[in-house]
Amino acid sequence: MIKERVENRTTVVLNATLLQRVIMTRKKGLIGLAFLCVTIPLMLSAQPAEKKTLVGVWEVKISAGGVPPPPLLSIASFGGDGSFTTTGNTKFSLAPPNQGLADERGPGQGRWAQTGDREFKLTFYAVLLKGGEVNGYLQVDSTLILSESGNEFTSRDSKVDFMNVERKVLDSDNDQVKGTRLETP
Repeated sequence: MIKERVENRTTVVLNATLLQRVIMTRKKGLIGLAFLCVTIPLMLSAQPAEKKTLVGVWEVKISAGGVPPPPLLSIASFGGDGSFTTTGNTKFSLAPPNQGLADERGPGQGRWAQTGDREFKLTFYAVLLKGGEVNGYLQVDSTLILSESGNEFTSRDSKVDFMNVERKVLDSDNDQVKGTRLETP
């Protein structure tokens, strides 16, 4: 009889311990769930707003060095890896004393980087052609400002250096540049 009482007490104690474990596990689960319910909204609101970027394809209009309209037209592609390519009006004329340097330019290639919330630096190069032969280089350094919508940009500074084949700067212009994002899939 004494042995039965001891066994029953042991069973009751074991059952109580199992019940306590179940209660503790549920409490921990509810505490964890409450913690997630509080922290997830905080994490979402603490994330910075989506950065606007130039990545994509753009129609670009360039008012070259104060020359009256029409602007030079081109298509520019800003890659997600910082790459840049452009092509467009290839035939152009340079003002004296450099009018003999080139009569057209090749496609431009370069790099861009985001330097502020809506500010970007761009540098690209193109060959200058005279009668179809490389006769010099063009280097463009620009600061571009993206609109609030992210679908247009303008240049704040856009310096263009015209160089001979030895890369000696012969002339420089300050251009005004405007871009409009083109829809792509």
